[in-house]
Amino acid sequence: MRKYRGRQGSQWKRPPKRLSPRRGPPAFVLFLLVFAGTIAVTQGYLSGWFEGVSGRPLALVSAAIAETSETTAPSKRQSFSFCHTGGGYNCVVDGDTIWLAGVKIRLADIDTPETHDYRCQAEKDLGDRATVRLREILQSGSISLKAIDRDADQYGRKLRIVLVDGESAGETLVGEGLARWYADGRRPWC
Repeated sequence: MRKYRGRQGSQWKRPPKRLSPRRGPPAFVLFLLVFAGTIAVTQGYLSGWFEGVSGRPLALVSAAIAETSETTAPSKRQSFSFCHTGGGYNCVVDGDTIWLAGVKIRLADIDTPETHDYRCQAEKDLGDRATVRLREILQSGSISLKAIDRDADQYGRKLRIVLVDGESAGETLVGEGLARWYADGRRPWC
């Protein structure tokens, strides 16, 4: 640091500090905020902010999902995204697993090809088609759930027959050749 001799005699002074113009947050911070917001919207975490309050409160939806004796009342149409890993809110994991109102649900009546732990490329391709088609079906009408004799599977997913406008989403997938009726266990698709 260089010092200079000021006008006040023999005192050494530092030059005055220059103030830099005020800057905003670094670009990467803005990128992270936009990225996090995009993920939150696409996964459905902020769906209530953009669509108004969606149907019934979360506690009532969760309670309805937990019912085991009868069909839940149809909810209004929901917007679904894809959530191939992790949790979500109104998103499709694969052809037979969804998240609805923050609760993971397994379509109890069907089995679809695997998209994560697949045995051959043909299985993955068919599983991807089933996943996309399930999302289309779920977005096409009002969703209700029908309980079966078991409440949950070994992975903690709620086992339900998913009805869209009163018709089984699983039956539609089976009819289109994208799924088969569930027969207690994993069978190969290759």
